[in-house]
Amino acid sequence: MSNTQAETSIIGMIDMFHKYTRRDDKIDKPSLLTMMKENFPNFLSACVRQKGIHYLTNFLSLLGDIATDYHKQSHGGEPCSGEGLGKQKPLT
Repeated sequence: MSNTQAETSIIGMIDMFHKYTRRDDKIDKPSLLTMMKENFPNFLSACVRQKGIHYLTNFLSLLGDIATDYHKQSHGGEPCSGEGLGKQKPLT
């Protein structure tokens, strides 16, 4: 079975993330900022214009939860366990 476009996108994001992480799959703030500036310049500039609304923080929190779930699955964890999901503030 081939991947859907969404699955291919997520896999691409995970591969991109791994280019900026350390061997333990953790990322420090300077590496995160470099990744964001190099890969999401338009997104970042749009976020800057939305003063008082924390779109970037909410986006990164949700992305982190999703990536963590997929990462655990790639190491044999239960698919779609949702651990950690739902703890972030809703996007407003």
